[in-house]
Amino acid sequence: MTQPEKHNLSAEVTPSEDIPLSRFTATGPLKVLVNPVLTLGNTVMELIGLISVALTASKLLLAPKRRTIFVALFYRQLYNTGVRALYINGAVGVLIGTLVISRLFYYIPKQVLEEQFGYLFMVIVFRELGPLISGVILISRSATAITAEIGYLRLRREFQVLNGLGISPVFMFLLPVFFAFPLSLLLMFIYFDLVVFLSSYAVIWIVNPDADFVALLSAILNQISLNEIAVNALKAILGGMMIGVISIHFGAKVEDSFTDVSDAISNSTTTQLMVFFIINILLSLLAYTQ
Repeated sequence: MTQPEKHNLSAEVTPSEDIPLSRFTATGPLKVLVNPVLTLGNTVMELIGLISVALTASKLLLAPKRRTIFVALFYRQLYNTGVRALYINGAVGVLIGTLVISRLFYYIPKQVLEEQFGYLFMVIVFRELGPLISGVILISRSATAITAEIGYLRLRREFQVLNGLGISPVFMFLLPVFFAFPLSLLLMFIYFDLVVFLSSYAVIWIVNPDADFVALLSAILNQISLNEIAVNALKAILGGMMIGVISIHFGAKVEDSFTDVSDAISNSTTTQLMVFFIINILLSLLAYTQ
């Protein structure tokens, strides 16, 4: 009787917690100034190493059996990260849509507002508010959960159990997050923009029942170019990837104390917000500054 084939994933990909990373520290009177810079450098190096591990581990998906398992893990992560966040994303979208349009009515004449609605929506919502608010929701809701999950797994030494069973933590946790977060963020962008438009139109319709829904929608679509779509897609890909990797990274730094988990969540959230804002600002400056 033939033995079933065993797929020792951990033997093919080094788990993130076993990646050798250099840590530099300073001593003496300059350590107060130098150590934060060195800590930042160490974190950047570790994140680059984790991204490299994820890209290298992607070759595991070439095997049909592993790809089948990965698809299930990917859809589960996509559901938990994106689909289950739609309610809060939609609620914030309604508030933003009604607030922005109602405030604009105080400063812009009604006729001018309807004529310029497409341009204003594209500049205020599509370019900036949609990506920023969706990213903040992803960080505060989903990324913190990933950091806590990885942290508690580390605390209970469950990664060693997985390795002993021949299951790679990289395959089980890093890859689904690495690929699901960018797609989740892109879907949240689209959903947020749609909700803001519908709530904005509702406000306009209350003020002017003759407002043409199709005309306002066409005005927005005419303002959104391929360049706008490409920039938003790039924000979702880079931002989602970095948010996911950072959440895994800080969760994997948990060691022996339950307080390490809260520290990891705090440090992860702060770093994700900073990195995500930098990505958005740089891409907007590069794309729209003339």
